Amino acid sequence: MKIMIDPGHGGADNGASYGYVDEDDIALSVSFLLRCELEKRGHEVLMTRERDVFVSLDDRCRMANAAGVDLFISVHCDAWHKKTVSGISTHIYRGAAPVTDGIARMIHIALMDRFPDHVNRGVKLSGFHVLRNTMMPAVLVECEFLSNPKTWRFLREPENQYGLARAIAKGLCRAGFPTCHYSAD
Repeated sequence: MKIMIDPGHGGADNGASYGYVDEDDIALSVSFLLRCELEKRGHEVLMTRERDVFVSLDDRCRMANAAGVDLFISVHCDAWHKKTVSGISTHIYRGAAPVTDGIARMIHIALMDRFPDHVNRGVKLSGFHVLRNTMMPAVLVECEFLSNPKTWRFLREPENQYGLARAIAKGLCRAGFPTCHYSAD
């Protein structure tokens, strides 16, 4: 399969920023690890950005649509004004096809299996630009909340970034993607 990974934000758009940690940096790190995991499983992987540069939402969608990818995965970290809010969520477009819902559910189950002590915010129907304007199944993962001091520390740890990437890849395998194999943790 051909998969486009979209590390959220970038360049002048840092996304959420807390304690000298920017969302775009975490998203890029998790995305690089996810690319490695997917390539090990035989997938062709493209990325909307590979360094700290700004790429518009329209350009991200155009890149995926023009490349004819089979799946689009956008990686983000969440934030909220209330510092106690935490959890992992997976998003699809409100009008997405059932196959997209199935992929999102398998990714989310794998994330919650890997991190069972985290709040399960579920699979949500959302109107995010990159979900709405891509022509293939598209999923957006909010890896945790940067605004929460506990989950901020979680997101900074390389082993947790790797765990997030591995869980997303495992979820894709569970969704029945051909040539996709994974080993147990």
